[in-house]
Amino acid sequence: MKVSAGAIAVALALGVTAVLVTALPASASTITSFNPTCGLAGTLVTITGSGFTGMTDVLFNGTSSLTEVFGSDTSVTATVPAGATSGPITVETPAVDTPSTTSFIVAAAGVPTIASFAPTTGSVGSSVVITGTNFGCTTSVKFNGTTATFVVNSATQITATVPAGATTGSLQVTTAGGGPATSASPFTVVAGPAITSFSPTSGPVGTSVAITGTNLTGVTDVKFNGVTATFGTSTATSVTATVPTGATTGKITVTTPGGTATSATDFTVTTVTKHERSVNLKLSGQLTASGTVKVADGFNACRSHVTVKIERMKNGSWIVVGSDQTTSDGKYKKVVEDKSGKYRAVAKKKTLNGGDDICLADTSPTVHHSHH
Repeated sequence: MKVSAGAIAVALALGVTAVLVTALPASASTITSFNPTCGLAGTLVTITGSGFTGMTDVLFNGTSSLTEVFGSDTSVTATVPAGATSGPITVETPAVDTPSTTSFIVAAAGVPTIASFAPTTGSVGSSVVITGTNFGCTTSVKFNGTTATFVVNSATQITATVPAGATTGSLQVTTAGGGPATSASPFTVVAGPAITSFSPTSGPVGTSVAITGTNLTGVTDVKFNGVTATFGTSTATSVTATVPTGATTGKITVTTPGGTATSATDFTVTTVTKHERSVNLKLSGQLTASGTVKVADGFNACRSHVTVKIERMKNGSWIVVGSDQTTSDGKYKKVVEDKSGKYRAVAKKKTLNGGDDICLADTSPTVHHSHH
């Protein structure tokens, strides 16, 4: 049982030589951060948090520190002990303490080595995964001497970003344990692709889109808002792709060995509406062909200015004997040569609104005419 100094003083003032005093509960320690976050045995670590008053020890993944220096209720420094392993730090007090939510990484004493990296080529901004040994406390990654940002995934893997200004050359990794380790082969820095424009800027699934840009040689993938598209052979400045099934309005991306380019503006995927139509045929006089084009869904644009061809059966084949354009209400009339036989009218397919609306073709029932 821990007895407070205040309780002892009160007891002495009362002349009590033996008194049982209940200790007040101590504050539990909580760690918010520590710096550095990794290092070799012997590294001095500054720990920040709260409830450090009355600390009795600092543990590195359960191993007692050789040296602890109390700074304040919110700060303490400790030395990483020999034999410590990677794990949480705990500042021990008489209360129930909370370990750090992140681990302190104990670096291996051995120097790092680089076994491989992938990909072996890329542009500025692309990610490179480096595989090797003793990466536990990496302090620096460089691309041919240019410092890069990186994340240590494990003691055997690092993910680094090709930095601005990087040139083709070896990779270097330096850790608290030594280095730098140098890759046996070079990483090739290539110019990344860029999209400057595309045409058309909208269209339905199946539309062919010409994409213009720079460094587009060797395209490996084209996507429309994340949906993979088929594409043709690329040049340094262009590639043509087809809007794929399932594509929605959004950015176009083009991937090459140098990286991925994203368009500045969206490609708009439109919906094609197909309008069913019907055409009839009436023959009269010497010889007038007339009739009306109707649209099932009431989309009247599909009935005006429609080309209607009048055909007659001759020697087993249909031949065109006349044509007319419908009026705004879908009517047509055409005088043709008066000959006996079978006749029909054909309303040609019509595309409107840049391909968003398709007026489907239709053929009338056959009408027989006898020449008088």
